[in-house]
Amino acid sequence: MGLDLTAMHAAHGALRLELEQLARIAVGDDPGRVLRTAPGWQLFTRTLHSHYRTEDELLWPALRRRAGRPGELVPLEALEAEHAALGEVVAAIDTLLAGPEVDPVWLGDLLDSLIAGLRGHLAHEEQAAIPLITRLLTPQEWTAFEQVHHRRIGTTLTRAPADRWTARA
Repeated sequence: MGLDLTAMHAAHGALRLELEQLARIAVGDDPGRVLRTAPGWQLFTRTLHSHYRTEDELLWPALRRRAGRPGELVPLEALEAEHAALGEVVAAIDTLLAGPEVDPVWLGDLLDSLIAGLRGHLAHEEQAAIPLITRLLTPQEWTAFEQVHHRRIGTTLTRAPADRWTARA
């Protein structure tokens, strides 16, 4: 019997929904104010960081231990590099939002980069990592990853307000 990847697909689906919301905010009135004051940005970045951290700390090392061919490691290196690059974009957005003035053009460019980068990364992960996961990991290894991932993401989501993208004036 194969591994049940429902939780991973659900996490990716949730991130994609948040990207759609970010895209709407980016072209709306005063996106800087929305991202500064609405809890959605903080929730999104904490969730994203928890997701990547769990993959980087648990999933990729488990796959590396089981990989039988050097070519199987290449996608993992690329995915980790994508995590780092996306983290830099998030950090740049956070820095911009922390400043006294938010340049809407610069913020828009950064959000565009984040949206395109994360969409591409999720697709890359689904094309490259999921086949490795299903072929190489044992059910016990996958369950261990899922439990930690759920615990980390779950603590973030339980604090999520229903109107997380509504700016507080």
